[in-house]
Amino acid sequence: MQATQRLNYKKHAPQVNCAAPVCTDKEFAHCDADDSKNSAALLEEISRLKRFISDLEIENRTDILTGLLNRRGFIAELNTAWDRWVRYAVPTTLVVLDMNRFKQINDNYGHEAGDKALKLVAVYLQNNLRSTDILGRLGGDEFAVILPHTNAQETQNIVNKLLQATPVLQINLSQEQVAIPLEFALGFAEVNTSQGPPKAWLQAADLQMYQSKAATAG
Repeated sequence: MQATQRLNYKKHAPQVNCAAPVCTDKEFAHCDADDSKNSAALLEEISRLKRFISDLEIENRTDILTGLLNRRGFIAELNTAWDRWVRYAVPTTLVVLDMNRFKQINDNYGHEAGDKALKLVAVYLQNNLRSTDILGRLGGDEFAVILPHTNAQETQNIVNKLLQATPVLQINLSQEQVAIPLEFALGFAEVNTSQGPPKAWLQAADLQMYQSKAATAG
């Protein structure tokens, strides 16, 4: 997976041509026909500016290393999922995953290996989740996924699939190829009224994940 490229704001920001006449909403329809070309040019500049702003918004929500949602983007999706549950009672589960022994990868092989491992994990999760699931990287080696229309039993089936199918990560370094078994500590929480707002929902899944990690000394 290719990492998301950061935009160079000065280079890519559209230069709005202000030479075209500026009209209010009421006046715009009455602009002279002679100004139609300038008006069209102004509209094109506005469209370019909107596209640029949209690209910035996408960048602000994207993890540059893995191409997944970053923490900000994922929390926004979590809030949306919560609102959907409040309004329509859509069963939804949040899963938090943390790589076991990730620090050892960095310590033994360097941060290049760690970064490549994170990219491989992102691809693995994308390939083993449903198209409707929402995946993000919260930071470090911690990932999270929102499973819409999924109750606790269905979540357990998905989790079992992820744990049973975990591959050996083949990490190509400049001097060697490293094979590292992928293992997760994870926790999940089904949204319900006892958990309160999305922040508490995330904390409940996080707590279960850390308990699992402590049990395996990951």
